[in-house]
Amino acid sequence: MADKLETTANMEPGVAELKEDLARLREDLAKLAATVGETAKAGLKGATADAGAAAGEAGDWAEVQYHNMRTCIREQPITSCAIAAGAGFVLGQILLRR
Repeated sequence: MADKLETTANMEPGVAELKEDLARLREDLAKLAATVGETAKAGLKGATADAGAAAGEAGDWAEVQYHNMRTCIREQPITSCAIAAGAGFVLGQILLRR
């Protein structure tokens, strides 16, 4: 019985140290979770900004292409009509084959 008491007394400092380590580990995990959350928010903000810039560039490109096509159609109306008719014919043949 005395051996059990001595063993328990020897374990108490180790248990207290283990509790301290667990408390520090909890704090570190809380800090890590906060850091991961902040990093994710920053990444999302950056991705949103990049997507907005890409959308703006795509819109600008589409507008330029629209004006170029409109100018080409006005300068060569017969050629434009022939191309549109040919494309319509090919597309019609593809869709009718089902």
